[in-house]
Amino acid sequence: MNLNIKLLLVVLLSLSLLGLMPIAPGYPTLEAASARPKVGLVLGGGGARGLAHVGVLKVLEELRVPVDCIAGTSMGSIIGGLYASGMGPEAMDQTLQAIDWPRIFKDGPERADLPFRTKQEQQVLLTDKGVGVKDWRVQLPLGLLQGQNLLLLLEELTLPAAEVRDFDQLPIPFRAVATDLATGEAVVLGDGELARAMRASMSIPSALVPVERDGKLLADGGMADNVPVDVARKLCRPDVIIAVDVGAPLAPNDELTSVLAITEQLTGFLTVRNARQQIATLGTRDILITPDLKDISSLNFERSAEAVAVGYRGAQALSDRLTRLSLSPEAYLAHRNARPALPESHHPIIDFIRIENDTRLSDQVIEQQLTVKPGDRLDPERLNRDLNQIYGMGDFQQVDYALVKENDRTGLVVSARRAFIGEDRLNFGLYLGGDMGGDSMFNLSVAYTKSQLNALGAEWRTFAQLGNNITLSTDFYQPLDADQEYYLNPFLSYEQYNLSLGREGDEDVLGLRVRQFRAGLEMGRNLGHWGRLSLGLFYSGGGNALRHGIPNGFMGDFNNSGFTLRLDADTLDSLDFPSKGYYANLRYRGALTALSADEELQTLLVDGVKPFAWGKSVLIPRLHLGATLSGEPGPEDLFLLGGFLNLSGYQPGDISGKYVGLAELIYLYRLNDASAAFSLPLYLGGSIEAGGGWNSLDNFQSDSIIPAGSLFLGADTPLGPAYLGAGFSDQQSALYLMLGKLLW
Repeated sequence: MNLNIKLLLVVLLSLSLLGLMPIAPGYPTLEAASARPKVGLVLGGGGARGLAHVGVLKVLEELRVPVDCIAGTSMGSIIGGLYASGMGPEAMDQTLQAIDWPRIFKDGPERADLPFRTKQEQQVLLTDKGVGVKDWRVQLPLGLLQGQNLLLLLEELTLPAAEVRDFDQLPIPFRAVATDLATGEAVVLGDGELARAMRASMSIPSALVPVERDGKLLADGGMADNVPVDVARKLCRPDVIIAVDVGAPLAPNDELTSVLAITEQLTGFLTVRNARQQIATLGTRDILITPDLKDISSLNFERSAEAVAVGYRGAQALSDRLTRLSLSPEAYLAHRNARPALPESHHPIIDFIRIENDTRLSDQVIEQQLTVKPGDRLDPERLNRDLNQIYGMGDFQQVDYALVKENDRTGLVVSARRAFIGEDRLNFGLYLGGDMGGDSMFNLSVAYTKSQLNALGAEWRTFAQLGNNITLSTDFYQPLDADQEYYLNPFLSYEQYNLSLGREGDEDVLGLRVRQFRAGLEMGRNLGHWGRLSLGLFYSGGGNALRHGIPNGFMGDFNNSGFTLRLDADTLDSLDFPSKGYYANLRYRGALTALSADEELQTLLVDGVKPFAWGKSVLIPRLHLGATLSGEPGPEDLFLLGGFLNLSGYQPGDISGKYVGLAELIYLYRLNDASAAFSLPLYLGGSIEAGGGWNSLDNFQSDSIIPAGSLFLGADTPLGPAYLGAGFSDQQSALYLMLGKLLW
């Protein structure tokens, strides 16, 4: 062939590769010549905006564009890792729609699956979150969330690649990018467990705790390399880069109107700057896709369907350029079939279980919580629930798993890691209330808990409350078996509180100050996670002092030592703003002269709650009944009512009697979107209440029933529930401002 003709063919072929000139009919195509350009896919970070990558992948598959390697950052690493491990974009889209995003961005199990001890603590500790105490110093967590549920989700989604440790052995070679918090430099992850690498790449600073690996603390890769073009180039030396940038742009001047907006702008500088640097390296053959995500923020995970659609449109807009990379159906199928194959079974038979545990709990305690046993086929949904229940036992940094292959046997390795903040923690609570007559109520509380004191998980809790009501208590909870079924719980407590003994005509309320000391031992059995049966023996004594009113025989010292028999059940999804489950409490108490009580006494208390939800509304009926079965109770043995949602309008202890009853209907309306992952749940609520206290059943008449009600705003904050409300009754009203005050 003439040399000039050869040179002309080379030039034409080069131009076609650059996409500047189509190959004329009659010339051999790249595909036919087995010289197609190698394609590297780069998926950038952007939080929920990164869900647009799924739409881009849909277009690439529709156009039969081969992908030879993938590099991803943050959400780009998750979508890229899933695609590299064999999950198609259609399956991803369906999965995204099914994910409960608020649940994923919370730690631990549903409340119904918490240990019953923890559920009872929530009624005492007041706030859901606490701070650690490590080496006698306060230790704050490294992030608001540990990422427990996020990691379990990623492990479930990447099960086909669970035994792959070299990311070059995935169907598509893959790299995830994270940031070394000590140096600020990018860390490229190409081996280990795929789910952990993806989780490390998405460790959003302050929101999700960083991941420790090889002595480094790894955070979100967006801070160092948000559109990792350089990583893809090193990974497979592609001829063409397809880069997808979903990062949020910097805000203009007119939007920088608050300290929060300015803070967000400052944190965005690093991401935008390094992304621009990488995009600037793209050549004329490379393709940059920038979906127009408009107001979809990095936190709008509930808008996943919109993000996917925007990504699809963004890629379609460049379909003319992408089409130049297309293969024929036969060649594309051959390309797909040539990828490394992963194990056919995603749910293998588990041959053995191994516990890797650096906490004080014994391996046996952890293993006993697992319902999966050797010989069972892996059920990821059941396993995730087991691991979350272990996490819910408290004071773990992470509880997750890995599948390993040893001597042709598949093993389940459960990893339980000690909490960074340590096993000791502090919790706080606040109660403020005032009535229209000028009386006010203030209580500040703190609890110090030392947990995992031995291999069975003993816990020592000390609680103090100062204000109108004073409480000092300490108890030691000791499980007796690895199943955590039986327990002993010795306790000491001292309390002071106010109570009123009713009215006679227009006379003022007779008010007393009760001081009581109690020491005892409770023993019982946990009924799974839903309930508990317990028997308690206690010594109890104290005295009553006059607060105001006319002195009478109720004042003086007392001894009401005896026993309690309790049956408790609690499956509520939230103690403060429930929408499903139930709560019930049955308590029988007896004072015994054999235990030095002043006289024999028997009382019974019943309490029950069952919410019903539809849409954003929840209706919560509640019934509370107390009765003296025999004996003559002193003031300290009377049943009490009063306070928010306990005859609202009255202060706690304003209503008392040998018999009490309260029936109420509480209504909650969710003011914001319940599907939003990071929204603060806000509620508008109200109650209709009727009840009272009586010293004789003969006094129970229709006109003795006190009508009451309330209106309130509630917020389920990271520190616990908060309320601002007003209560109204037949005779008085009250305002309430509360942090951590529980409903039941």
